[in-house]
Amino acid sequence: MKIFATAIITATIMLATGCASVQVAKKDLLNGQKLSSGEPIAHINAQNWGFYFLKWPLVTGSVEKPGTISFFAEDSVNVPQTVRLLTKTAQDLNASSTTDIQSTRSSMMIPIPIPFLFYMQSTNVSGNANK
Repeated sequence: MKIFATAIITATIMLATGCASVQVAKKDLLNGQKLSSGEPIAHINAQNWGFYFLKWPLVTGSVEKPGTISFFAEDSVNVPQTVRLLTKTAQDLNASSTTDIQSTRSSMMIPIPIPFLFYMQSTNVSGNANK
């Protein structure tokens, strides 16, 4: 019974968090502040989360379709793919450059059901879109 409950909890967590998302603070929210050289369009933050078994992706966010998840296929929870999501969003906003890109990456072991086999990985990338 304990193993079954652990499996249900793990599956619920996996389905709830494997997701890529983008938040955009457009020019009108910047209080007239310049972000860097050029005309500011927006400040963009892109995030991606996923669960892995050893090195293989189980559930990850899709950088092709933010807000959706990918099962057992897409190893997208890494800085290069999240930067790709950020710059694609900037391009969609008609930006000619993306500056001041910052990134973080983290990994956390999930101790259930067997320690050291399952882990959650996340990336967070932000930057400024300019004309």
